[in-house]
Amino acid sequence: MEKDSMEMFQKILDRLDKIDGRFDKMDGRFDEMDERLDKMDERFDKMDERFEIVELKQDRTARKLEDLRLDIAIAERDIRRDIHLLKDETETVIEILKMHELLPG
Repeated sequence: MEKDSMEMFQKILDRLDKIDGRFDKMDGRFDEMDERLDKMDERFDKMDERFEIVELKQDRTARKLEDLRLDIAIAERDIRRDIHLLKDETETVIEILKMHELLPG
């Protein structure tokens, strides 16, 4: 009976060795996965930094565009005002020329 117990104990040890070997392989795979995930984290960190830079540049560009729109609107208003003033002055000159009979009227 002692021999049967020893054989059973040996079988259990053999099985545990196989299981231990499997765990070692799994541990190695997990280590590889950890390394790959660490590399991915580094890449994502770099991408985050780049996106932050792009967002800052986008915000700055958006502000510049808004300033440009405002400048264009102001220039349009000033041009319209100048055209209206020029038209009034031209009409005045024409009327004065007509009054002095320098233009047919």
